[in-house]
Amino acid sequence: MEHRHRCAQTRCPAAPPQDPTPCEGPHEAATIIYPHGREVAGCVHHCARVLAGLEGARVHPFVPAGSAMEVYLRARELPPFAWEIGR
Repeated sequence: MEHRHRCAQTRCPAAPPQDPTPCEGPHEAATIIYPHGREVAGCVHHCARVLAGLEGARVHPFVPAGSAMEVYLRARELPPFAWEIGR
């Protein structure tokens, strides 16, 4: 039971340490490419939050189209660093 509890609390690599929100869906749903070229996979929720706050970032072109569109649509509705204002 303890093992299951620990696994439930892991977060995707795209989740910023300052962002307290939980992941939504698979931890490899999308990949964000940072402006300097670094790539990080994450859930749709955290990829959208990262994309909203990084000028020049983009979604990797080889992820499923549905995931990429969901990331873009969510990011469009978010302010940069949404967790700083409670969103």
